[in-house]
Amino acid sequence: MVEHTIELVEKKQLRVMLNPVRQEMVHLLRLVARPLTANEVAERMQLSPSAAHTHLNKLVKMGLLSAREGTRRDGSKTIYYQMREVRLRLCLGRRDAYQGEREALAANLVDSTFRSMLDNVYRYEEQELPDYNLLRFGALHLDTAQRRELMELMGRYLEEHGALRPEAEEHWEYVVLAYRAGKEL
Repeated sequence: MVEHTIELVEKKQLRVMLNPVRQEMVHLLRLVARPLTANEVAERMQLSPSAAHTHLNKLVKMGLLSAREGTRRDGSKTIYYQMREVRLRLCLGRRDAYQGEREALAANLVDSTFRSMLDNVYRYEEQELPDYNLLRFGALHLDTAQRRELMELMGRYLEEHGALRPEAEEHWEYVVLAYRAGKEL
């Protein structure tokens, strides 16, 4: 499952992750769940191969991607890039000089997932939509034990099903956004 956690606490990490092209690359590689060459990434993202290579190597250096040498169908050597089984921790709430950057990154990640969902809902007939997307919002009223149960249940489920599986029948993207509202309520 998860190899390790990358905590975004350094300026150089945030610079890598705040780049919209690299965010899109992470998004692409998570969804395809299989190794791609820089040329394949470049083609899918409409970039030059050298630009794709540069961005991919920054993600490798950060530890989000692995890079391994392989052979193409024509027998030539190439580098294949793939998401590693890592957890990215944004460290929201940390009060330091990079608080705004982490908040901007979190907002971008939530927004890009929402935008991807919107792009995809129009692929289905209206009666099919409940099978292919879920958007719910509201409030839960829990005691401490119920809160712990909810967090454990969600964490365990996402951990169990979050492994990269290119052969999976369906690939889903998600954002879980839940927080404890103020005590003054």
